[in-house]
Amino acid sequence: MARISFVEKDKAPPEVKAIYEQLEQRYGTVPNLVKGLANSLSLFQTLMPFLRSVLGPSSIDQQIKELAILTTTKLNQCSYCTSQHTAMGQKVGLSIKKIAQLPEESDIFDEREKAVIRFVREVTENVSASEESINALRKYFCINSVACIVGIVVCCIDANVKNCCA
Repeated sequence: MARISFVEKDKAPPEVKAIYEQLEQRYGTVPNLVKGLANSLSLFQTLMPFLRSVLGPSSIDQQIKELAILTTTKLNQCSYCTSQHTAMGQKVGLSIKKIAQLPEESDIFDEREKAVIRFVREVTENVSASEESINALRKYFCINSVACIVGIVVCCIDANVKNCCA
C-alpha cells in the first residue's frame, strides 16, 4: 500500500494527463513513481524531461540501460523497480539468466556488460567509481555514453528512494 498517494489519471490536471497518455502508449502503464511525482506539479514538470532524457533514446542501447537499471535497483533492494525493470529487460532482450545473476558479475556477461555492472556497482555503493572501473567503461563507450550511464544510475537511485519511501 502506498504511503504517499498517487495521482491517478482521472484526477490529474490536463498537463499531467497528457504525459500519462504518452507513458501508457509507450509502456502500457504509468509507473507509480510518476504518479507520486504528480502530487507536486512543479516537481513533476521539472523531473519528467530528465526522466525522458535518461530513459529515452540515446547513445546507450536499451539492453545496456536495463542492465544498469537492474544492477542499481537490485543493489538498492527496490523490489518495485526490480520487478518493473525485469519485465522491461526481458522485453528488450536481456535473458532471465542474466537478470537473475545481477548485480553480480559472472561469465554469463561479456566484457562490455561486466564493465557496466562494475561501474554501476561502485557508483551505487560508494557514490564514486575507481579509475580502473572508469577506464574499463571507456574501452567500450564514448564519453557521451559514459555520461548517459551516470545519468541512469542517478535516476535509478532517485527512483529507488522515492519508491521505497512511497
